[in-house]
Amino acid sequence: MLHYSRYKQRVINKMDKLYFATGNVEKVKEAHAILCVPIEIADIELDEVQSMDLEYVARKKVEEAYKIVGKPVIVDDVGFEIEALNGFPGPLVKFLFTSIGNKGVLRLLENEKNRNVTIQSAVAYHDGNEVHVFVGEITGTIAFEEKGNDGWGFDPIVIRDSEDKTIAELGFEHKNKVSHRALSLQKLKEFLDTNSAK
Repeated sequence: MLHYSRYKQRVINKMDKLYFATGNVEKVKEAHAILCVPIEIADIELDEVQSMDLEYVARKKVEEAYKIVGKPVIVDDVGFEIEALNGFPGPLVKFLFTSIGNKGVLRLLENEKNRNVTIQSAVAYHDGNEVHVFVGEITGTIAFEEKGNDGWGFDPIVIRDSEDKTIAELGFEHKNKVSHRALSLQKLKEFLDTNSAK
């Protein structure tokens, strides 16, 4: 396990640290910037539940993560619904991007005028007693080419509604205010703040 934050931070919900079950350091950076709590990466193998219900997938994964970590832990799962493909790939986004990547997605939509996409993030938090799931959602369009270097995953091909640049062109600080994951993490932060005050 890799310790991400090595300096004192304001501790939410009286936790010494929060574990994030992921191997993606970029996700942890985003979470750390919003939650303001020391985060330790739990780079563990979790079964990928095959379901089109994003919240169900996140819930099952965090339950498995807690069995392994035994401490307050979060997982993040993403849904990527391309309207022209009847909502495909949905929660199966990891398999799509692992197999064909952004360039493959652009090829799939090469002659498609409808480029609408809905992206969801489901952050599931296991506090040791129960699971809480927080969902953030954005809508946008898929660009015609990759643009921007300040992102990862599908950031270079997604233009959020009300923006004229891809997410990868917006910069980390802006993305961390308006992305699907930012929205779900902000809901988690509000939950932790509220419960720590009790």
